[in-house]
Amino acid sequence: MKKINYYFSRGIEYGKIPASSYREGGKVRKKNDGIYLGKVIDKVTGTFFNDERGFFTYDPNTGLYGVADERFTSDRIKDQRKRERILLDFGDSFFLSEVIKQMKYDTVIESIPYRNTDTIYALLAYYVLQDKANCHAQTWYEGNFVRMLYPRANLVSQRITTFLESIGRYDRVLRFFDAHVGWVNQNISSDPAVLIDSTGLPNSIHFPLTGVSNHNGKVSREIRMVTMLQRDSGYPFLFRLVPGNVVDMSTLTRAVMELGQHGIPTDYVLIDAGYFSDPNIDQLYESNIDFLSRLPVRNKAIYSKVLQECLPNLKRKENLVNYDGRYLYIASTEVKIGTNKDHTAYAYLGYDVDRAGDESHKAVLNARQNKITEAELQKALEDAGLFVIIASLPFRDEEILPAYYVRQLVEQYFDVGKSISHLTPLRVHSEEALYGHLMLSIMAATINLYIMKATRQFYADREEIFTALHNQKCIVYNSRINTNEAVSIANSYYDRLGVKCPLYLDRSGDKLIPRYSIPVMNNGDDV
Repeated sequence: MKKINYYFSRGIEYGKIPASSYREGGKVRKKNDGIYLGKVIDKVTGTFFNDERGFFTYDPNTGLYGVADERFTSDRIKDQRKRERILLDFGDSFFLSEVIKQMKYDTVIESIPYRNTDTIYALLAYYVLQDKANCHAQTWYEGNFVRMLYPRANLVSQRITTFLESIGRYDRVLRFFDAHVGWVNQNISSDPAVLIDSTGLPNSIHFPLTGVSNHNGKVSREIRMVTMLQRDSGYPFLFRLVPGNVVDMSTLTRAVMELGQHGIPTDYVLIDAGYFSDPNIDQLYESNIDFLSRLPVRNKAIYSKVLQECLPNLKRKENLVNYDGRYLYIASTEVKIGTNKDHTAYAYLGYDVDRAGDESHKAVLNARQNKITEAELQKALEDAGLFVIIASLPFRDEEILPAYYVRQLVEQYFDVGKSISHLTPLRVHSEEALYGHLMLSIMAATINLYIMKATRQFYADREEIFTALHNQKCIVYNSRINTNEAVSIANSYYDRLGVKCPLYLDRSGDKLIPRYSIPVMNNGDDV
């Protein structure tokens, strides 16, 4: 057992383990085994703080370090040596905070059982507004109005990992899913039809979710994230994580079960070809869940039957359809699917005129470069532009493409997640931190989708929104925060979302209060 010595310096109590001593040649010498524990946070639990470890516990009986309780790690110790900035970036974080209130998403954020909600709000704002690594969050926080909105936030780099691990405990993830799904149903749409697809999250960190994936011929070490979206709105419901070496077709039924656990009585799924397998089809029919999917090329028996019945008469005038400026021929037939081929489904053979030209041109180039044989060239030319869609419901031929291409919402969501919502790259080293990171990412993507739909801006254009708003500054005084003028582009986005920019914010009380008229002037308001 080691004894902790406590001492005071400038009114602050510190702790240390004194170095042991020994005699050598009649002299007392000290061993180099003293331990500086740092500032005493709580003697009862043995909690300390120092710059190297942050908040931690120390047990003098065992000499072991531990993780400090959340009530200590969630709060930030203010550095009295720093002079806080008085000119802050304002527009982007103010706009975002007002949008969160407008969409009533604050109820979801505050459903996460973490002691310091300021940290959740502030880091979520960082995920929406910035694309940099989390180690830069504290620097951004100090120069942004978000510091005034959420003054208790702790975005010190070492604490962010602890925070992500805390909110990423799976009991907390499930509580978040319940609140998020409830928000979608109450504020967006209650339609139970879903889109299910997966995406790879490249990751070389060694924990059970990392696996070697061979997805569409691309080999990588990754985690597969299975995402379930609402078909009508494109908003995410929830996600599941599976190792990268788990094939998609084995995850469908569990995804549907997970939806049911969160109160979504799924009656229709639009799935990628990777989920089409006999066991999955049997399960969907037995559960009275309708489906729509592209037929995978590996299913040669059904593909050959559809070609045999539909291809001879496919290119007729009555089969020509126009979908969003693309011209295609569509013909349909009934097929038997499932393990015992006892389920009736409807197959739609399509021939995309533009795609056929592109694929034929590519095949010819490959043949010229001796990348494929003449036999392979012949097969490629025969199959160019052809595809098969399978559905459990009978659609009219002209309806099948609009019904199927709703799945582009999934691709749009993955684009939003990976490009502007911090989904990748992964910079975490534990499963709990991974779940915490993905929770923030799905919240950021939800907010970004809301803004995109409200402003009718695609995600690539959304950067213009926050760049223009970011350039609006504010000046911090003792009792109020004066806002600078916003440029015309920023004002247009305020108008589109119905957000009113205040002239100043009153900070004389416990909360910031927006004001929209000139205040009564005193003798001055010192910075």
